[in-house]
Amino acid sequence: MKNRVSQNMSVRALLKMRPMAIALLDKRKIRFWDALDKPVGELFRVKGLEEFLDEAASTPIPAPDTEWAALPLYYLIDYLTQEHRQLFSYEVSEIMHLLDIHTLADSSEVVDLKAIKVSFQAFINRFEAHVEEEENHIFLKILRYEACLRDHSVHPEFHRGSLQKYMATPKAKEDRRFYEEATSLAHGMKVIETNHESSLVAKELADLMETLNVKLQDHYDLEFNTLFTSARELERSLYNMTIDGHPAMVIQQRGPMDSGIMRLDLG
Repeated sequence: MKNRVSQNMSVRALLKMRPMAIALLDKRKIRFWDALDKPVGELFRVKGLEEFLDEAASTPIPAPDTEWAALPLYYLIDYLTQEHRQLFSYEVSEIMHLLDIHTLADSSEVVDLKAIKVSFQAFINRFEAHVEEEENHIFLKILRYEACLRDHSVHPEFHRGSLQKYMATPKAKEDRRFYEEATSLAHGMKVIETNHESSLVAKELADLMETLNVKLQDHYDLEFNTLFTSARELERSLYNMTIDGHPAMVIQQRGPMDSGIMRLDLG
């Protein structure tokens, strides 16, 4: 990862790649929430840039058994972000590679493999769109909310939309359909394995898809039952503190919809 972290990348791109970089910037008392589209190098006026880049690239990814509730949310978001990369680079890549090769072969299972390849490609497209939505918008919004509690001058940007309302939209529900599709694909590949008992590739595909499905269901549980539950509560608390005129939430620059007309409940 070290060669991908550079002084020329935007702060926004850095936080997307390594959410844990927030801890490294906070440790150096560097303000960055108003400079997300500036190059990382511009945050360092005199010295310390190379040390920061090395640390951002080498900071360990949190372990799967981390006690998430005891740590800032950027630990969990960093883990989930890296898991996205790993799922694409291993299980997804391996399954697509096997399908590409064996749908060209002259074998008894080729018709079934061609059919499931079409479904798997559609699944990948939906997965990619889901990840982009999360990493470009949802995760960054949660990270900003959390930063508001550490630095009261960080703007919560409620005018850019509510996490709670987004989660209930048809678009969000559509983006999450691939979790159900993963289970369906795992079942479909298992059927192919059963129908072609002598096929080694059918067995390998079934095993890989089942592994991917299990990992995705665990991923879903972490996102929706741990991260998003905490984030919705955080959003509600920040919103209510703002409309109550809490001194910690008073900032000079406000968005057009920050002065809420009704209290935000979890609903």
